[in-house]
Amino acid sequence: MKGLLSGGAKVVATTSSFSKKTTEYYREVFETYGSKGSKLILVPFNQGSLKDTQALVNYIYDPANGLGWDLDFIVPFAAISESGREINEVDSRSELAHRVMLTNLIRLLGLVKSKKQEFGYTTRPAEVILPLSPNHGIFGGDGLYAESKIGLEPLLNKWTSESWNQYLTIVGAVIGWTRGTGLMSASMLFILLLFF
Repeated sequence: MKGLLSGGAKVVATTSSFSKKTTEYYREVFETYGSKGSKLILVPFNQGSLKDTQALVNYIYDPANGLGWDLDFIVPFAAISESGREINEVDSRSELAHRVMLTNLIRLLGLVKSKKQEFGYTTRPAEVILPLSPNHGIFGGDGLYAESKIGLEPLLNKWTSESWNQYLTIVGAVIGWTRGTGLMSASMLFILLLFF
């Protein structure tokens, strides 16, 4: 994000912890790295909510009541920790995490596809960087995390088998992590939307 702001990009960043501390952090990032033409808009967002997902995409694309922008890049790295949950401990938090990391991520992409189609943006597909994982159940004790990440992999094939490849392009980024790094800390929700 810092590099993109330095290069003049318009960025919408979302946060599930919209607070004074969060807004001050993003203000400081923009003051340090923002350059001519760059914009940073911070939006409160719960990717576990279908209503929030719809509202976010509408806000970005609506020229009358929102930004009236078109997405060039989508980096949907929202996540919720499920540490310590084995197969007999899958609970409502696991279901929420699955909805955040898989179901509503796919819905988000579908909504973007629909907006691009509605506005006729067929020559500017948004590049989507999918947050994949090498964890296909090998770590264990992580609820539905592996299932959520594996569930994103078919999107790489659906790009050619479905009708949305002129609106979105898909890249899978396999992100390695180990326990104790803090990457999967308690409630990390983040999505970065970029425009040039």
